[in-house]
Amino acid sequence: MAALTGAVIDTVALVRHLDDSLPKPAEAIFRAAESGRGPLYLPEIVLGEFAYLALRGRLKLAHPRAVVEEVVDQVRAAGYIQLSPLPAPGWSIFLDLDVPELHDRLIASDALARDLPLVSNDREFAKVPGLRLIWD
Repeated sequence: MAALTGAVIDTVALVRHLDDSLPKPAEAIFRAAESGRGPLYLPEIVLGEFAYLALRGRLKLAHPRAVVEEVVDQVRAAGYIQLSPLPAPGWSIFLDLDVPELHDRLIASDALARDLPLVSNDREFAKVPGLRLIWD
């Protein structure tokens, strides 16, 4: 694998990382970031979507609120994951993208603005010009 300079992660990547079920290429990105080879950017909308899915019972969690609070604490404490607001150049990208889902448009804009790959299995992202995906 080439030297990692960072990546953006989507909601599925976060959930699959938490339950240790990422495919090898995606897991390699997390391991590289953990070893200091570049940060992972977690768009705020991804953390919000994770919390929403957990609290609505769409994730199989015994204590959703406690899990969400724990994940937020872990993200804040992790030196290799940076909670990411959309950078200023991302707003111009956001306005021009033809991505129908709000959260997907924000996530894609974040990755494109940072010129970083997106860790995702969502094939809709493959339709976004210039967006590089890492999954399997």
